[in-house]
Amino acid sequence: MSETSSPKNEDDPVKSSIDLDKSIDNYNYGKSFQKILSKKLIWILMILISLSHALIYISPGILSSCITQIKKELDLSDEEFGLFGTINGFGALIGSLVFTLIIEKVNHKVLITSALILNCICHIAFYLKLSYTLLLYSRFISGFNTIFCFTYYPQWVDKFGILHWVNFMQTFVQISKTFGNVLGYFIYYILGSKKWNYGFLIESILVGIVVFFMILIPNDYYDKDYIDLEREKESNFTPHSDNGNNEEKETVFKDIICNLPYILLCFYKGNRFFIYVAIQFWFSNYLQTTLEVHERNIIFFSYSITMIFASFIGNIFGGIILNLIGGPNSKHSFIAMFILQLISALFGLFSNKINSVLYFDGMMSLYNFFNFASGMISISSSFAIMPKTLKGTANGIFAVVLNLIAFLPAPYGYAFIKNIVGDGRYVINVLMYYGLFGCLELIMADFYMRIKKIKLYKEKEFNDVVLK
Repeated sequence: MSETSSPKNEDDPVKSSIDLDKSIDNYNYGKSFQKILSKKLIWILMILISLSHALIYISPGILSSCITQIKKELDLSDEEFGLFGTINGFGALIGSLVFTLIIEKVNHKVLITSALILNCICHIAFYLKLSYTLLLYSRFISGFNTIFCFTYYPQWVDKFGILHWVNFMQTFVQISKTFGNVLGYFIYYILGSKKWNYGFLIESILVGIVVFFMILIPNDYYDKDYIDLEREKESNFTPHSDNGNNEEKETVFKDIICNLPYILLCFYKGNRFFIYVAIQFWFSNYLQTTLEVHERNIIFFSYSITMIFASFIGNIFGGIILNLIGGPNSKHSFIAMFILQLISALFGLFSNKINSVLYFDGMMSLYNFFNFASGMISISSSFAIMPKTLKGTANGIFAVVLNLIAFLPAPYGYAFIKNIVGDGRYVINVLMYYGLFGCLELIMADFYMRIKKIKLYKEKEFNDVVLK
């Protein structure tokens, strides 16, 4: 009888460890299609991804910072201008549905680079200041393409993130979006509001340069099936085959919908993004109409401190908290998110009590600090809730929910609420009270997981890749 079938060896931990190492080696080195990936190229692609993620959000920064001038030139009301954001969200909603259907079927490199190229082309309409209808079409196409990057990039980091650097890489990619918005404000600061259309041209040129270098990266570095082998070995995971994939795909949607903690986490993320997008989109308008601040240098620095610096530090703080509580698999992750989100909402509620731009910046900075700290934990925890076989589809469904309840209604929703309550200060109150529902969703998810004794996934599957 062979050694592998001997009962004696089954109870031998040393032999089991040796067998596991052999399984790893056989799985990764014995396959004819096994790929060897370079860590250097992983880092380069991560930087390119972050740059592209930042640059495609220059245009929202331009729209936000130049609201007054654009409304004047195009003769738009608040609701008509708000439709730029809402139609962009609608495009993102349709894009997220398409993403969910095609992500498992198409080449990821072609998908992402094509989306970035189309995003560059659609901004020509704003540079040329075409009709309002064509500008709405442009925003729809932009939202449709942008959501591919927004959804795919965190998933890419989860798959390709290098050992001990995953949280940092995830933070860097996530915060890059905010850097893009600030770049839009910086262009406004340099060129002035009368040349707002040049911001769209600058974005298209810069994104085109980044896409050129992304195309040079081999396909293997985009493929969904590759992962850092060192991360797998350190976790002592057991490799297994994909023989049951066909059966799993038949019930994948049902499995995701029945995962109540994941669904609640999706709605929580939608809740916080609705508030953030609404404030971000109308930030400049709030300073000019409510706080009567018209100096573009003050508006630029106010936005930079409130939206980028506080958010960036908040992401880092969230990563630190995540490590302290034991990582995304910790049973305390939902409680940590709840505490941070509650503190965030309280600072937001006090942000409009004094008619001072310094006070507003301070309170909103603290709001974004704790909001993004909570958000950073939620991003990592959402991947831990789902088994690997469901992550791609689950991420697409999350994008649909996020667009439906956040990106799509937020810009127009702010203008709609303002027309009802009349004062921007009351709009902030309404948004922050709405944010408290996110805290309730986190408590419900944590309570459900505890009473059902649900454990977060620590297992991942081996993949045919070695990083050198």
